This record gives sequence, C-alpha cells and structure tokens, in this order.
Amino acid sequence: MQLKKSSISMKMVAVGILILFTAAGCASNGGLSTMTDTTKGGILGGAGGAAIGAIIDHANPWAGALIGAAGGALTGAVVGHFMDDRKKDLEKALAPQINAGEASVQILADNALLVTETGSTAFSPGSAVVNSGFIPTLRTIANVVNTYGKTTIAVIGHPDSTGTEAQRRTLSNQRAEAIRTMLLGMGVSPVLVTASGNPNSRYMDGRAEVVIHPLVSS
Repeated sequence: MQLKKSSISMKMVAVGILILFTAAGCASNGGLSTMTDTTKGGILGGAGGAAIGAIIDHANPWAGALIGAAGGALTGAVVGHFMDDRKKDLEKALAPQINAGEASVQILADNALLVTETGSTAFSPGSAVVNSGFIPTLRTIANVVNTYGKTTIAVIGHPDSTGTEAQRRTLSNQRAEAIRTMLLGMGVSPVLVTASGNPNSRYMDGRAEVVIHPLVSS
C-alpha cells in the first residue's frame, strides 16, 4: 500500500511540475514564435517537457521537488560554462556514434543541449522498440545527467513518413515514451524526464531527439 501511495505522489509531483513550468517556459522564451522546432515539438506534443528547464522560482511549491531530484540548480553566471562542459562530455563519450554519422550534439540558444539520433539507428520503420544500437547513447545521456545533475530532459519522438496523422501521432508518442522509460531504468528521476511525440515533424524519418535543459534558479 505504501509503494502505491508513493507512486501516486510521484506522479502528482510530476504533473504539477509540468503544468507550472510549461507556462513559465512559454513566457520566458517569448512564446512559440521564438522557439526552435525541437522546443515547439516538445510543447505542442502535449508534455511540455521542453519547458521544465525554464528559470524557476524558489517560492514555487514544486521547485523543491524539482531541485532536489536534479541535485540543485544553476545560477545565471555559470549556466553557459556548465552546459558547454556537458557538451564536451557527451561529444567525448559519443565520439564513435558521431563519427559514424549516427548521432549529433548541438548547443541551442538557451544553453540546452540537443542530442539527435538518426532514424536508421533509433527505431526500425513502424516500430516503437528502441534499437539496441541506440542504447549506448541513452546510457551516456543518463550517466551525464545522473553524474552532474542540475538538468532536465525532454524526449521528442518523430514519426515515419507513412501512415495517417493519427498513426504518426501514436507512433511518435510511443517512441518518445519508450526512450523515457529506458532513461528511467538507467536511474534518471521520473520528475526530470518528459516525453512527447511530434507527429507534424519536418523530419519524417523516425529520428529521436533528447534535449537536456539546464535547471536555472532565479
């Protein structure tokens, strides 16, 4: 009974964080018009995961849970340096995949890191089962987040070019959730990871995107 109550409590915390920080993220980024396609995908997909990394207010009742799960938050003066170091960590660990053209690591305008896995290595056509070749990349991401903390993750799944819009939505959501589930199994806290599909993506190739956002304290 205690386990069930704890599970429900964790879900309530996660839902509360999503509701509150999605709104904060949209406001702090000037609305959808100024966001990257990746960020739009996360928010329009329904999970709002891309907004969790927004500047947080310690007066917010959910801030403590989020900061605690992330092992702390960053201040504005060190965000850029911290995320640049995490980019170097990822590039070093993912060098084989990057050199093979299977993955890429980019830093976005808001200091978030975008890790992209190609459709050919993330998922097989029509499938929401994570390819074995993608698992080392996810393990690297989990290791960086677990080791250094102070970040959140937004997973964005992309569909194949076939099927109806409804089928693409289902598949992209399933793919995002499959990645989230795997990250949780690698030790990342549930409140730090959100997942959403982007059925109207311009990339209809089954790729997967993982956005690592800095958790910044106001």
